Amino acid sequence: MDVSTDFLRTFLAVCECKSFTRATARVHKSQAAISTQIAKLEEQAGSKFIDRSQRQFRLTQEGELFLNFAREIVAKTNAAQQSIQTLHNGLREEVRIGTTRSIGIYILPDVISSIAKKFSNLKISLLTQGRTLTYERLQQGSVDLAVVLADVVPRGFFAKPLRFEPLCYVISPKHPLASKKTISQEELKTVPFISGIKGNDFSDMIDEAFEKEGIPRPTGGIIINNLRVRKEAVRAGVGVTVLPSFTVRDEVQSKTLKVLEIEGGRLLNTQLMIVEARHRSPNANVELVKKALEEKLAVSRHH
Repeated sequence: MDVSTDFLRTFLAVCECKSFTRATARVHKSQAAISTQIAKLEEQAGSKFIDRSQRQFRLTQEGELFLNFAREIVAKTNAAQQSIQTLHNGLREEVRIGTTRSIGIYILPDVISSIAKKFSNLKISLLTQGRTLTYERLQQGSVDLAVVLADVVPRGFFAKPLRFEPLCYVISPKHPLASKKTISQEELKTVPFISGIKGNDFSDMIDEAFEKEGIPRPTGGIIINNLRVRKEAVRAGVGVTVLPSFTVRDEVQSKTLKVLEIEGGRLLNTQLMIVEARHRSPNANVELVKKALEEKLAVSRHH
């Protein structure tokens, strides 16, 4: 049984909160993403861990056994990470920044390069991964701060929003709908919608945006798990998708992609923000880098 520690942490959160809904704040995932992960764990084990026939939350006998296993594995993983990090911190001085892959590709390279030149005696590490894993790394102390794109400030963390980065519908400029100033929800349904996989942080945020704004989810879906590949699929005329505006700025300017205006289809205005753990040790170098990030990200719109 090949089990992800991320899935184990989700399972522990559900058991400790005794609720899928309450666990969302603990692990910073949507209820749909949590349900998907628990279902995958049960599928891998070939057993049901939660008795869904009861109104109150209750684990099955297999679930109680798996709960002990999950606690042991997560505890050992945390201990190993802390030991390695203690050794790592003793070897060299550095500031560790966590971020999502899209921000790491489109926004931070020029910013980090500029900061590294300003503080040439300081080592800066950039770790790119999913947003949920980035939050976990903050809690564990594996990164000092994080730069993320989110529609709300994550619970349990300090966060400083820096600027709005809207989501947008994009389509190939060669598509017939691209010539229209605005299109209706019905017209949008005529184009295949390209989405990411369930359980992915960004994909779940898009689904929640549709639900929160009361926007009917586009039909005829095509699933592509990689954001850059989704963008290339749109450019090739495969369909329409929703992406952060900073990921398509170059293509929109060069007119190889077109932003669509949808009647009644306003999406969430997501924000770029710096996030830190509530319980952290003071570090002058981290503060220097954080201040430099705030100054550059709040005023710049680098790709």
